[in-house]
Amino acid sequence: MRSFQEILNEVRNDYAIGTIKLHDDEYLGNDGLPHCQNCKGARVFVSQDRNFIARCLCKCQSEAEEARQKEEARQKALEAFNSRRNLSMLGARYKNIRLENATITENNKDVYARCSRYVEHAKEMRENNIGLYIYGDNSSGKTYLTACICNELLWQGYRCIYTNLATILSEIRSSYDGQGMGECELLNRLQAYDFAFIDDLGKEFIGREFNASSSKWAEEKLFEVINARYNAQKPTIFSSNYEISALASELRLDKAIIERINEMATRVLKLDGDDFRSAVRKDVNDVAKKYGI
Repeated sequence: MRSFQEILNEVRNDYAIGTIKLHDDEYLGNDGLPHCQNCKGARVFVSQDRNFIARCLCKCQSEAEEARQKEEARQKALEAFNSRRNLSMLGARYKNIRLENATITENNKDVYARCSRYVEHAKEMRENNIGLYIYGDNSSGKTYLTACICNELLWQGYRCIYTNLATILSEIRSSYDGQGMGECELLNRLQAYDFAFIDDLGKEFIGREFNASSSKWAEEKLFEVINARYNAQKPTIFSSNYEISALASELRLDKAIIERINEMATRVLKLDGDDFRSAVRKDVNDVAKKYGI
């Protein structure tokens, strides 16, 4: 076996006679081996037993490669997130919102803090089937808050679906004409997601006395959806203008639906006080006024 010195001499000689070319950003060091002109680090690896010499990365090359790998991983994570977000059915208005950018007030800070902890412990929430029921007045920010939760969970890699009963019913009706997905497929998809969000629960049953048959059908489908999530033992986050007891007293929803929601909503949170839509309208009106419109 050749000695280390023999190998070293051979490499030196190869560089000296030009059979192995130096890269443009390299120079021959005092050891006769290539070094980086930028960081001065060696571009050759010498084995501990001194029987092997090979090309290696210098410090700045290693840092550049690490940065490239991080950017590649970031891009892959972003692509995966966008794919999950597209499947989530979350609307364009809410696709970029995050909890950290939410407007926190004295009225909503407790609910936002609790929802932040929910997201922080998403693994435990998923494993223990911990659901939420968030209710409050119109314009209090329920949809915004639940959409924030959805986005945070999507970023963590969970599969989420964000929908409402009206969309579900529309999809089922379309399937009767051979256009939408079938009811079984829809329920199977709802069962598959790690977290499901049902927004604005209850509004479809306002004035149900004027269309009893349609409301009864909607109620049956709502039970099927809720029951699918219940049997899958996966968390569901509800938002509504109504507290749970009002779903029975004011909207007269079936007792079986109320019982399922009560069991699935491990925590019931009331969002108080702020009228965010009025604030948004004022901001938009101020812009219009600025331009004389």
